[in-house]
Amino acid sequence: MAIDRRPGAASGPTAATTDKTKPVDPLDRERRSRLYARRMTAIGFASFNIGVGSCYGAFGALVLELERMFQADRTVMGLVLAIVALTHGILAPVIGHLIPRTGIRPMMIFGAVLTSLGFAGLAVAQSSFALLAIYGLLIGPGTALMGTLPVMTLLSNWYDRGQGRMIGVALMPLLVTVTPIMTVWLLPIFGVEGILLGLAAITALLIPFQILIVDRPEQLGLDPVGARKSAGGGGQDVLPTVTVRDLLRNPVLIAMATGAGIVAGSGVAKTSHLVPVLVEQGWSLETSALLLSVSGATGILGSIMFGAAADRWKAATTLAMGAFIQMAVWWILIIPASFGLLLIDAVIFGICGGGLISAKAVLVRRIFGRANFAFVSGFSSLISIPFLFLMSPTAGYLRDTTGSYVVPLLTIIALLAVAGLLNMAIVRTERRSLAQNAPMAALA
Repeated sequence: MAIDRRPGAASGPTAATTDKTKPVDPLDRERRSRLYARRMTAIGFASFNIGVGSCYGAFGALVLELERMFQADRTVMGLVLAIVALTHGILAPVIGHLIPRTGIRPMMIFGAVLTSLGFAGLAVAQSSFALLAIYGLLIGPGTALMGTLPVMTLLSNWYDRGQGRMIGVALMPLLVTVTPIMTVWLLPIFGVEGILLGLAAITALLIPFQILIVDRPEQLGLDPVGARKSAGGGGQDVLPTVTVRDLLRNPVLIAMATGAGIVAGSGVAKTSHLVPVLVEQGWSLETSALLLSVSGATGILGSIMFGAAADRWKAATTLAMGAFIQMAVWWILIIPASFGLLLIDAVIFGICGGGLISAKAVLVRRIFGRANFAFVSGFSSLISIPFLFLMSPTAGYLRDTTGSYVVPLLTIIALLAVAGLLNMAIVRTERRSLAQNAPMAALA
């Protein structure tokens, strides 16, 4: 094959010098990007939901059976999910640091392996120490490695426009709602050991699909969906790598992480104390549990709604409005409220709580850029840990010392106001990043 060697002539496989060479069709590239992006969304949805659904959803339905199986008391059983949450929080910055170095695909595959081994181990373990060790060393790390942060990073890589909505789709807690029902239904048929082995098998079946993960569109010569064209073309953000020192000195990151921590911590507190609050007000245990279930179901809607709102408007404004709205509905638990008002509270709590992660992901992406998304997201989760672990026990302490829930509820309302104001303070930075199409405005 003769190649034109004249000055300025194109050469190599992209040269338009033979009949076999065809120009790249931009529409075909875009279609391929969308096809792969949807595939990544589906794999992310399955990985997140199976990991979270098996860990949290199944545990809630199996807790009494596991208590008898391991001859554990309520204190030990109460530690299980606390250990998982602590593991997720501690590992978040580590995962964020490792993603650019090891890749998302091997990380999520390893997470599925650990989680599957953990559930298989539970089926044969015999002591409460083994129970805690398996959740702390296998299931907790495994679900973190195949869960929220890797999935968010994957979709942030594949979507330049609309990433909030697609992250919301992938992080819909569908199986968290369905798994407890399915577990209760299947328990008399297969027994607790059979359920645990089934969870191990389902998690292992994820691996062939996770092998299909492509971390970034650039690996296939594609652009992210909706990528803005620039002189340098599409592709990975060309940005300085942020360090821990940069983030610790960054008021935008501190404000964002603190606001998110308060909102998430208030959700943990509400989940822990809603039933006691309502029972003290004279409502039945069944009604209280129903309202919690409503919140869990509406969290599915919130994940998509907040992600889409963050895409369309300012992500910081969306987060601020979510905090202010929750602040308002918390008053329903203080005043003598009808069931209708309590139902409104449950719906809004579910929507706002379910939408936190997807809206925050959009904000991190816009301000710090795609290249730093995983590290910044992981580090911000570490800053949020104190609120996740302290708000609920502090509310319980204030209830015990004051004799009622009025003071703890007012404290949470005040903190949600702070969270809303912190997010409003970030709006200007986000606006500047969007106007200049320049992430890292927060570090300028």
